[in-house]
Amino acid sequence: MPCAERHGGPVDNVGADAVADPGTERDPANTSQGPLARGGSGRWGSRGPAGADVTAGVIVALFSVPEGMAFAAIAGLDPAAGLYSGVVPAVVGSLLAGTPLMVTTLTSAIALSSQEALGNARLDPSDPRNLAALTLLVGLAMAVFALVRLGAVFRAVSVPVMTGFSLGIAVQIVAGALADATGFRSTHHNTLVRIADGLAHAGAWDRGVVTAAMATVAVWAVVHASRRWRPWAVLVALVTVSAMVAAWRVPLPLASSLGPVPTGLPDVTLPDWSVLPALVPGACAVAVVALAQAAGIPSVVPVGEVTSGRKAWRADLPAQAAANLAGAFFRALPAGGSLSRTGVALAAGARTRWVGVVSGVVLAVLVCAMGRAIGRIPLAVVGGLIVVVGAKLIVGRSADVRRAWRSGPIGVTTLLLTFLATTQIALHYAIAAGVLLSLAPRAMAAVRGRVRWGRGPAGEAP
Repeated sequence: MPCAERHGGPVDNVGADAVADPGTERDPANTSQGPLARGGSGRWGSRGPAGADVTAGVIVALFSVPEGMAFAAIAGLDPAAGLYSGVVPAVVGSLLAGTPLMVTTLTSAIALSSQEALGNARLDPSDPRNLAALTLLVGLAMAVFALVRLGAVFRAVSVPVMTGFSLGIAVQIVAGALADATGFRSTHHNTLVRIADGLAHAGAWDRGVVTAAMATVAVWAVVHASRRWRPWAVLVALVTVSAMVAAWRVPLPLASSLGPVPTGLPDVTLPDWSVLPALVPGACAVAVVALAQAAGIPSVVPVGEVTSGRKAWRADLPAQAAANLAGAFFRALPAGGSLSRTGVALAAGARTRWVGVVSGVVLAVLVCAMGRAIGRIPLAVVGGLIVVVGAKLIVGRSADVRRAWRSGPIGVTTLLLTFLATTQIALHYAIAAGVLLSLAPRAMAAVRGRVRWGRGPAGEAP
């Protein structure tokens, strides 16, 4: 299938904090908070998936149609492969993950990193065998990282660094969604400049697109205001405004404009074994990006009494590896723990890991039975909802921002530098910079503790 034209800008997939209500401060160490404190993290539920899990799974599946296709399209990859990335990887990842509700699928950062990996290897991104080879190598790289316990590096990342990283991704979410929500597509690649350019050209916004996006946000806000109906807010907004656009025949860009929506499941695809050596460096970079994004999920998803956050993260690494190893043979692009899709699941009231399994199964059914219908979801509706996710992520991190601000100049500087790195440079470089910023204060403290003005260790005379 030929690649679709690039669509919009980088819409990243971080959003687990987006489920936190404004003003709510969540303590990552407090495992009694949130729905999983009642439903159990490592449990499947005594009677299978609850109604909330099914509803949330359907919502995540519907989100995966335009989001998955858009993420692949903006990177110049096969939009259908982006759609398939929400099927097998989501099911396998949820079956094995240690963090409850973590949805494993394609993110925009992973898609862009995959594009770079294929470009550096001078491989055709439209060849399914090349994509299969990349996804397989990403899974193998994740497995190696799990064996050498590379997760300890991600856990060493400080709160200011993780906060700056999350805020930077949230800004990328908003920047990428502005194109779909306004109809104006900036030619700038820099995230902050693209937002400024979009706001400066407000007069060029498409009125129909803006109206649909604002209507989506308005319907979501009204439903979300009711505690009883809050879990349904995303689904109600998505379905209601999409139906209105179709009924009134408003000429808006649809999900099908990103590329043909497949009407069946993919055949088994074997990788091109000859290209594996050329893809090794790029696959390792993609794996690091995916794992870094997923590393923030255990700190914001309550894990209940079954397992601690650290043990959950240890299981998440091999779970994501297995998801990629399985998805590679079914035309899936590289996948990882998606904070935005996890945030959507939590916002929809999901209780157990069944939500990821349900979302993958429902997406497969939708592709087989309703491929043309789901292709009629307006991109403006998705853009409006993604803006909501990005905005709530920023609000959800307000407590961490205040904590970093009170910690002094080092904490504030670290947060700002990480934020700027995330929005200005390639994501794997930003991750490396964040790790170094986290380790620098510890190294300085160790040096001060051991060396004091010509004395030996611990201040003893040489």
